[in-house]
Parts: sequence; C-alpha cells; structure tokens
Amino acid sequence: MRNVLAFAVAMALAPAPASAAQGWALVDIGTLGGSDSYGAAVSSSGIVAGCADTREGATHAFLYENGAMRDLGPGCALAVNSSGMAAGRSSAGELQVWQGGTTVRLGVQGNIGGINDAGTVAGTRSAGASSKAFIYRDGVLSDLGTLDDGDPNSRSEATAINGRDQVVGSSNGHAFLHEAGRMRDLGTLGGNNSTARAISSRGEVVGSSANEVGQPTAFIYAQAMRPLPTPAYTNATGINAAGQVVGSGEGIHGFVIDGGTMTRFEQLPAVAAKGWRNLEPTGINDRGWIVGTGENAAGDLRAFLLVPSGTKPRRIAID
Repeated sequence: MRNVLAFAVAMALAPAPASAAQGWALVDIGTLGGSDSYGAAVSSSGIVAGCADTREGATHAFLYENGAMRDLGPGCALAVNSSGMAAGRSSAGELQVWQGGTTVRLGVQGNIGGINDAGTVAGTRSAGASSKAFIYRDGVLSDLGTLDDGDPNSRSEATAINGRDQVVGSSNGHAFLHEAGRMRDLGTLGGNNSTARAISSRGEVVGSSANEVGQPTAFIYAQAMRPLPTPAYTNATGINAAGQVVGSGEGIHGFVIDGGTMTRFEQLPAVAAKGWRNLEPTGINDRGWIVGTGENAAGDLRAFLLVPSGTKPRRIAID
C-alpha cells in the first residue's frame, strides 16, 4: 500500500441541482516530491494540514497555504488551526504539536482528532489494550473519561473539537459530546452503535450510526439525532457553521449536503473536467472549503481542496 495512505489510515444519483454544481474549483495540493499526498484538515483561515510522500519515499507532515506547501518533517499533520498551529503524529506514532518552528512531543501514542483556535488539542491516547480520549492544553494532557467510567476496560476516542471546547467522539460504541466536564451519550438511530466525527462552531454534531436494521447511516445531532438525506452505508465527516455537511459512502465516495440536497463530488464539473475519481472528504471549513484525498487522472492519490465561488451556503433545516 502506498506510504502516505498507509500512514494516514493507521492514524483514519440524480443530476446535481444547478446551485450545487456551479462555482467550484478543484485544487491539487501536490506532494513533497513523491507521488501521493493526504489531506487531513483545513482551518477556518484556509490552511491545510496533511502528509505527503517525499522524493526519497518517506512520509512527511505538511502545511499548505496560498499555493505553497511547507515540510514539517517526518510524520503526518492531522489538525490545524487558523494561526497555523498543527497537531499530528511522528513517524514513530508519537503525538506532537508543531508551532512557530518548534515541535512539542506529547509523550503518548494514539491519534489526533482536532485543534481549536485557542490551541486546545483533542485526541486519543493508547492505554494498554484500551484507548482514552483526551484534551491537551497549556502543556497538560487531561483524560476525558468514558461513558462507563466504572469499567476499567472502557474505551473512548475523541475525533473533533470546536471553539467552545466541546469535544465529540465515541465511547464503548456510542457517540458522545463532552462539555463542561461531562460526557453525554448521543444515542443512535435505532441500532447498537454510533460515532461522532465532527462538530460545528454552533455545536451541531455529525457522524455515522447504525439504523434500526443495522445499516451505517450519516446523522446530524442538534438536540436529537436524525438521519441526513443520504443513502445507507454513509458517514458524515465534517460540518461547518452554515450547516454544510461532507461525507462519503459505500459506492458513492465523497458528497456535500447543502440545504438538504446531497451532491456527489464526481458530479461537479470542476472534478469531471480534471478526470479525478474517488474523492473522500475529511473536513469542511466555515468558508465552505472542502479538504480530502482523491485519485487524480494519473491514478495518484492527492490531497485536494474543493473551493466554492459565487455560492452562498444554505443551512440544513434542523426543526
């Protein structure tokens, strides 16, 4: 398997309406000299974090801004905030933070879920055979607990954080929202399990949940969990303040939901014109910029940005 994708994973039909199919540009973020790259996150200011193959075949973390890619060294950057502070993993799997030309090692292995503009990092640390969600702030790493703190084998994983220090993820098979020192079970769509993947600045949560017949289904949570307008076997991976949601699904790859309508990326003229396929989004910022990884016309895996122009996001109706 290609180096960059292996590293990142070890870490994580009707015609489109005219409003969704217009005004997009597809940006190939490029590589660090090799063939492949992976787009992990985009900040509200438009900075992209990820990792890419070097000419020598190694995998290095990068930040991309204004058309230029900056090499952060071995590893993969998995989250970035508006000032360019990034968090990710070293090539040895240790979690770390990059800021102002320095690297701070957290002393644990695991995964990074997100970083907010205050510099608070949310992630997951390995804990023997288990895992624990945590936040890292001002040099201190604090566990967030689980949905069953009485069980020493309980697990939790943090996947995202917003500017209010609300953290989401999953614990013991259920999506959670952690705020004000408390972890709350968000439930399911009728099945046995769910996981939260992203949270907006408004506190709206998206992810995937088994429905009543056990099919993974993309959801949005705002006071209550409800399915998004997608087929079954889908997962929502990002949401912005305007209520635009991105995700992917079995056999349909990446999509965006705007105003309650789902549009597949491969239906967008900007994508079709360049011959890209299998675009998988990892996030969307409040400008509507979508980041992820796709397969270009040459068959290489590339980090991408989908940037809208001349369009206004329309919120999903919550009520």
